[in-house]
Amino acid sequence: MPLLLKNFYNATKNKYKLKLICGEHGLCQEVSWVYYSEDLHTTNYIRNGNLVITTGMIINSEKNLKKFICEIIHRNTAGLFINIGHYLQETDINRDIIEYCNAHNYPLFVFPWEIHIADIMQDYLNRIVLGQHYEESLTKAFINLIHRPDREELYKEEIGSSSFMQVKNYCIICFSPHNKQIAPESRELILLQGRNAMNTYNTPYLFFPYFYYYILIISDSMCKNIENIVTILENIFLHESQACRIGISNSVSKLTELSESYKQAIGAVTIAAVRQVSPLYFEKLGIYQLLLSIEDKRILHQFSNIRLSILAEYDRVHNTALSATLKIYLENSCSLQSVAEQTFLHRNTINYRMKQIRQLLPVDFSNATTRMEYLIAYAIEEYLKTQ
Repeated sequence: MPLLLKNFYNATKNKYKLKLICGEHGLCQEVSWVYYSEDLHTTNYIRNGNLVITTGMIINSEKNLKKFICEIIHRNTAGLFINIGHYLQETDINRDIIEYCNAHNYPLFVFPWEIHIADIMQDYLNRIVLGQHYEESLTKAFINLIHRPDREELYKEEIGSSSFMQVKNYCIICFSPHNKQIAPESRELILLQGRNAMNTYNTPYLFFPYFYYYILIISDSMCKNIENIVTILENIFLHESQACRIGISNSVSKLTELSESYKQAIGAVTIAAVRQVSPLYFEKLGIYQLLLSIEDKRILHQFSNIRLSILAEYDRVHNTALSATLKIYLENSCSLQSVAEQTFLHRNTINYRMKQIRQLLPVDFSNATTRMEYLIAYAIEEYLKTQ
């Protein structure tokens, strides 16, 4: 599960005589690695989520320490450990520094000179490697569960021993960035900040990239705060200039039902692209729920083509917009005035187009069943464009 800074601190504070000076509200930050640094000239190598350790050998002053901290906060690091007693003293961490760290929820720790930095780094790096291996195994198990729920041997052991077994409700949220080729640094930052935000809920979750999607599996109290979670993560994507569409599955009470939840989330994000609406809940897809359930797409093609191909071909040959006009006409309950207002055309123009349509399509649009069939055909047409 997440490699939280507070877990490292709680597990080792006595062993290494750690003292938290400030930034307590940032302890839910996730630690991706440990980086030893002594001056501003090395900060370019620091990665997102790194826990920084220093003796202050070159910093050696309150002013330089403040500059150093400002820089590593800007680098999205998880926190700072200062080995005090030789180059820096605890008194060098002045009120200005403390207030700055608190304002940025940035944890700053000190530990005495007799504690060896190498011991802390080796200990923490071992924990990180083991934690990352565990999370990779758990993610793989959930992917197996999603795609092969009938093969328990592919996921039962890993998931069965996880904290996911202690909760009751589950939901999947799928994020689909408009730009499929996200730069590695932005990708890394989205995952890190997304996980840091989810860590505050103190309940099991998984957030991982999968093909061109980002998949978030949430549980319990997070399921009750979906709107807030979606807003937070959407803003994280936008901060990295990555607008995205979002699809949300129904909540389920059994882990084995997550396979269906995954299909729902993918379906919802697909239809979000069709309808240009996001976020989109599967339960609000209407007719698209039925379309998504039909695996044989040839049936859908046939249903749509029988009704729409004549107008489509006429529009192609004559450079007209009869098919689009009919769609708007049906969506507006066959009101010529409403279509005219929506398309900014004169009512007589719409009336003329409808006469052309009736000549090409010998059907009665006053019949409710006919109108429904054509609206379904248009929904199918839009849906199939995403396949």
